[in-house]
Parts: sequence; structure tokens; C-alpha cells
Amino acid sequence: MKKFVLSLLVSLCFILVSQAQTKHTIGEKFNGGIVFDISANGLHGLIAETKDQGMCQWSEAPKLIANPQNHSEDGKAFTDWRLPTKDELNKLYLKKDLVGGFINSFYWSSTGSGEDGLWIQYFVNGQQGINGNITKLYVRAVRTF
Repeated sequence: MKKFVLSLLVSLCFILVSQAQTKHTIGEKFNGGIVFDISANGLHGLIAETKDQGMCQWSEAPKLIANPQNHSEDGKAFTDWRLPTKDELNKLYLKKDLVGGFINSFYWSSTGSGEDGLWIQYFVNGQQGINGNITKLYVRAVRTF
């Protein structure tokens, strides 16, 4: 009996360690979205929601993202979605065909540029620029793993 319990514990530890070390790949469906950026070791990265959360002024984006009804079925299981930074949004643009579901329009980032406004990106040609809060633009949430 002792050997059985010991064997079971060793097996369980092996399973937990191997799961914790799972390497991920770009384009993989994982944790409510699509992996679009990974660290060099493949253990950490960024996940994009598979659909837009809607269109709004920048100040309304957190509320839009927090509403589970604005997420895909898989995305509803997670509550740590957020607006991407300027650099993350550009990485998302570069993988837009892999992630899919984007509108040929402008998307908000979380990055401000002082009093001038907020960074946005045009998902037709990748151009980034600054816009004020009053314009309604698209929102696509991301999360880290």
C-alpha cells in the first residue's frame, strides 16, 4: 500500500511539473483566445480575444472589456482581459490574419501620449497615430499568460 501511494504521488508531481512547463506556439488556441506573441522559451506571452469587444470612446473601453457578453464563449471564462499597449497592438496587427476577425478600421491601445491623446492603430496598413478620447474606435482585448 505504501508503494502504491508513493508511486501515485510521484506520478502526480510529474504530471504537474510537465503541465507547468508546456511550451506554446503562435496561432495556438489557448486560455480563451489565440496566442499571438510568445517569450523565447515559449512559456509566456500574449493572447488575443478572437472577436472585437465593440466600438467605444477610449474611456469606455475598460467597461466594454469587463462585460462577459462582449467576449467569445471561450473568452468569457477569463476576467483579466485588458486593452493592449501600443507595442502589443502593433504585434497584434502583425498577426491579424492569424488571429482573425478584425475590422478594417482603427483600434485603441492603452498607451497615452500626454495631453495630445491616445495611441491608435489602423488595421488596414498598420499606421499608428494619436487620437483624442471622444472618437469611437474598435476594441480588441488581450491577456498575458
